[in-house]
Amino acid sequence: MQTKLLVAIITCRRPQGLTRLVNALLKQRLSHSTAEILVVDNACQTEIASLINQISEEAPLKIHYQQEAEPGIVAARNNCTRWFLTRNYDALIFIDDDEWPAAEDWLEKLVAAQLKYQCDIVTSNVISVGESGTPNWATQLLYGENHLTEGQPIEIFYTNNLLLSRTVLEKFQPTFDRRFAMTGASDYHFALRCTQAGYKAYFTEAPVIEEFPKSRATLSWFLRRGFRSGIGYSRSHRFEESAIIALGRCLLMFLVRLGLGFIKCLQGALTLNKKVWIEGLFRFASAAGTIAGLFGIKHNEYKKIHGA
Repeated sequence: MQTKLLVAIITCRRPQGLTRLVNALLKQRLSHSTAEILVVDNACQTEIASLINQISEEAPLKIHYQQEAEPGIVAARNNCTRWFLTRNYDALIFIDDDEWPAAEDWLEKLVAAQLKYQCDIVTSNVISVGESGTPNWATQLLYGENHLTEGQPIEIFYTNNLLLSRTVLEKFQPTFDRRFAMTGASDYHFALRCTQAGYKAYFTEAPVIEEFPKSRATLSWFLRRGFRSGIGYSRSHRFEESAIIALGRCLLMFLVRLGLGFIKCLQGALTLNKKVWIEGLFRFASAAGTIAGLFGIKHNEYKKIHGA
């Protein structure tokens, strides 16, 4: 019996990236699965609707198009999960609109891993490549070197390369918390809830490639991202754990990030390595965000769409 997959793409003013991704998905080799594609447009643009209609005319896979008028990635993600649950799919796969599969057997590898490890969640890594003119330090810093190995159990995962079973989606409705609508980290919060509920997640070798926009290759962008990640960490644990446990965990993480920041900044300064030095500043920013999140401070992650 073949596994019926739904590949969900959330898009917002990135027609070129969306076209590249959809065309790559249409080249996926499927021998043990069937797949359909769902595009959820969070900008509600007629250009995107026309684009999808045009591609769909000769596409070997069925492509569905939905609009989500409520701004924010949480509403768009929940639109995907609602669509999935009202139909007879077996697994939902998330991929971002600025990414594309590294190989034509990407979907098959995700499904094979789910069957092999008998789990509800499978994820893999993201390889960052810069658009023309993007400095190497920026792409190297974003995700860094992948240290996960095939079949490794994990507790943290994100929606940029993720398979979710029907079982886990039926458990959590709405899947993503609206309190993270414009701040980011709703996927980290979801991962935390899944882990607490006992669902198993595994890593498999099925990478996707992300184009890193030149506009992000600035110190200020990395500092904002670090600050936001710290806030998201603290808010997630505040919402799901007792006050004492969340406070202790966040204070410990603050100290770890602060220590790593000192080490990386010193190392970068001594070796004149810009990437390592900025990584240290990123750690400082995430440490500050960890404390800010304890006090309910938020950061608007999705105000500007890079790569649009």
